[in-house]
Amino acid sequence: IASISDPAQVNMGKVILIPKGVGFEGYATIFKNSEIWIGYRNSLYILALGVATQLIVILPFSYAISRKDFYGKTLFTIILIITMFFNGGIIPNFLVIRNLGLYNTYWAIVLPLIMSPYTILITRTFFHSSIPSGLHDAARIDGASDTYIFIKVVLPLSKTIIAINILFHGVFLWNDYFF
Repeated sequence: IASISDPAQVNMGKVILIPKGVGFEGYATIFKNSEIWIGYRNSLYILALGVATQLIVILPFSYAISRKDFYGKTLFTIILIITMFFNGGIIPNFLVIRNLGLYNTYWAIVLPLIMSPYTILITRTFFHSSIPSGLHDAARIDGASDTYIFIKVVLPLSKTIIAINILFHGVFLWNDYFF
């Protein structure tokens, strides 16, 4: 309401619920500034890059720790749960980014946020409870490898969890102004 009201009316405190002196000059002035468009481009690029890389990493990892025959799945799950409670903090995160040569790049924003323990556990639970083990057995009898089973059997049945991952990580990246 204040953004489309007359600034003098807003400063006097006369604008509460209904706009007064409606005008869009402020928006015209803002959108003339090229830096606004650069910011939008960067936001969209980080969003697309972040969601794509997160899916590429989380889906196979979650599938692997959802399998009964995966050795070490308990250890990986415990490590994930511990990282949900304890965070390294912003200074160690900055030092890692700087020492890896990622400072002042898009990857400095995208890479540290790829492995979300919460999303991994949700995706793992989906794979464990929604994909019948009989499909794995049938594909294995037909001679399919683990990679083939994941790409041709599991992923087509996982469109809902993929959409949820896109939504969760997309909203997180879009709203994560501080990082």
